[in-house]
Amino acid sequence: MLYITSFSNYSEFQEIFGVREFDGKKSRKNKILLSLLKDKKLFKETVKSGDLTLFSFKNLVSLRNYLLHKITVSGAKSKKLNHQIQLLGRYYYSDKYRLDELDGICEDGTPNAVRYINLESGRVFKMKCGKFYKHLIESTRFGQKLNETLVIWLCEEFNMEWQAHAIGMLPKNKLYINDNFADIYNSSRLKGYDEDSDSFISCMVDKDYYNFYKYSVKAKAAYLEDEKGMIIARCIIFPEVYDQDDNVWRYAERQYSYKCNDIYKRALVDALIQAGEIDCFKKIGASCHEPNAIVDINGNSLADKKFRIDCELDWEDTLSYQDTFKYYSMHDREANNYCGSYSLEVTEGSLANADEDSESEPDEYDSYHDRDAWEVCTVYYHGSEETCDVEDREDFLLFNGKWYHEDDLMECPKCGKKMLNPEYWVEDKDYFHGEYTNQDYCCEDCRDKAELEYKEENMFYSDYDDEWYDNKSDVVVYRHFSHITGDYEDQTISRESLLDKLESGEMYEWGGQYFDVINEEVGKPYGYETLLEFAA
Repeated sequence: MLYITSFSNYSEFQEIFGVREFDGKKSRKNKILLSLLKDKKLFKETVKSGDLTLFSFKNLVSLRNYLLHKITVSGAKSKKLNHQIQLLGRYYYSDKYRLDELDGICEDGTPNAVRYINLESGRVFKMKCGKFYKHLIESTRFGQKLNETLVIWLCEEFNMEWQAHAIGMLPKNKLYINDNFADIYNSSRLKGYDEDSDSFISCMVDKDYYNFYKYSVKAKAAYLEDEKGMIIARCIIFPEVYDQDDNVWRYAERQYSYKCNDIYKRALVDALIQAGEIDCFKKIGASCHEPNAIVDINGNSLADKKFRIDCELDWEDTLSYQDTFKYYSMHDREANNYCGSYSLEVTEGSLANADEDSESEPDEYDSYHDRDAWEVCTVYYHGSEETCDVEDREDFLLFNGKWYHEDDLMECPKCGKKMLNPEYWVEDKDYFHGEYTNQDYCCEDCRDKAELEYKEENMFYSDYDDEWYDNKSDVVVYRHFSHITGDYEDQTISRESLLDKLESGEMYEWGGQYFDVINEEVGKPYGYETLLEFAA
């Protein structure tokens, strides 16, 4: 443990990896980071190398950037991987694929696939982006050392970023940056918005508190519209944010989207980066209770920065809920992300109203945690529909546009792709059960491959019957005559079929061996005519 520097004592370990409990349900924090620390094989190799950087990270942003850097360096050093591939500003290397002039974007607009050229055939294909990325990782020596949990996590992160990038490249989605705050908080302009849906789950929608951004702070509205003119993602840009060293940043936060889809949020952020409008943004998927979950446009964590903005806000002035600049000093007329006299985590529209309503209670019911909440959304737990506080979904993962409890999802035992757990979703048709392995798989291809591997390791194949048998004694080797080579070769047949063929005269026994063809003129196998009969 002396080699691990991501925590210094038990107290810090608990802070980073501790178990949280809600209503009797336990969940450990930072499971991905912990899986790295528990990887004994990788740990031994890292200690042997003398470079212990890999075991020093305390957050996933820094860990991911380090892993991607190592994958790039490992690929560049390989003499075998001689084709460079650039994806989302990073370089990777492959011995099988390369990109063409479209840089991986599919002509038909498919966002979750990468267009590539197969070097062997020279033909253009497209592949699921996660699968393509997995190939790039595992082609490198460094990538081959990573455990399955880390590889799947890296692929999922790339999958989200690539889809966002591809969506942003489509001409049907248009970026707007202006002071039209009214529209981004107007439910009639938000695609799919409904009080009971997961689209744009902001407590500020239709509250008319948006004038805060016009009159109290310097801000811009940024949003993506689809081809029908409906907003699919929106955020607020603060163009003058100061850190503790008085450096100025342009910061995007309050990202919300259609169906609460992180891909649309990422597409908006990518569009803003490409337009040169921002320097940093609230990490996609971060809770509004995390004022320091900020990254720069290269993905580097800015959690150690103390950010502040100028804010002219009086007691009765309109206030829209703040989740980064949540602390306010009326004396200094500034809001920041670290300390202050007043909290701007206010949903009542002003500091005065918040003071009056300080004794009010949440009016929504979180059935998962069995408690009240300010705002809930639909989730699925052990096959049943529940409600959950939108700010406390740590136990849930977004899958196919819906929030499922981590128990309700499983990894396909063959490819590692996420799928619904048949233990709770037995009526779901998106899984395939293996008769021999007694496991469930995400697709027919994975099931068939796993079944074949099981049979090859545990069963015995009959070439003649094209069937597998449980016991070695059920299958017999016989000599099959090839009319092409003019010689015999070993093949297998079930004992039951062999007896039938011997009885019908379609199989012959000679010298303790079995033959499917013999030289009937001499009653011996071909090539054996001059031999006397021998014992097996």
